[in-house]
Amino acid sequence: MKGLDRLAEQHIREHQVRQLKIDEVEAREHAERLRSLAAQAEILADWRQKSINQAGPMGVLDIVAQDLESFVELFEHAPRCELPEPLELRRPVQVS
Repeated sequence: MKGLDRLAEQHIREHQVRQLKIDEVEAREHAERLRSLAAQAEILADWRQKSINQAGPMGVLDIVAQDLESFVELFEHAPRCELPEPLELRRPVQVS
């Protein structure tokens, strides 16, 4: 019976070691993916800034127009809320 217990413990330890190695590899791959995404975002930001710098005044107007369009789209899809009118703007009720 002791031989089977030792064998079971050995298998458990081997499995734990394999799982640790797999976890380390996954952690490294995840870190590499994050670095890659950060590098891509940096390249995209650099590209946009270079495009703006090379475009001149029309490029600035284009960027302002894009930002305004984004704001308008955001505003169009924003939830609506009904605010009460201030007291000084309300019309007096006429009783006849």
